Amino acid sequence: MSTPTTPESKPSPWLTMAVPIVVTLLGLAVQWGTLGADVRHLERRTTTVETDLSRVAATQSNAAIQAGRLEEQLRALNSEIARLSRAVEKLTEKPQASR
Repeated sequence: MSTPTTPESKPSPWLTMAVPIVVTLLGLAVQWGTLGADVRHLERRTTTVETDLSRVAATQSNAAIQAGRLEEQLRALNSEIARLSRAVEKLTEKPQASR
């Protein structure tokens, strides 16, 4: 008695395509998650840098204002020194003229 031979069952072509597709999709999902974390990290860093930049800009503005004030004070001091120098010269010349 011979037993009837059963034909070999082959997996569905959809199954052979589904496995690589699922593995690829899982890999893409992992990459997407990693990219999302990187983007969030970069956004935080950008916010920090923007905050620092605005602080530096404000400091530069304040420094420019102070530099202008100091230059004006220096001009005033130079003017006062010149005036005092002329006054001293006049005072030193008068005693010589009276001798």
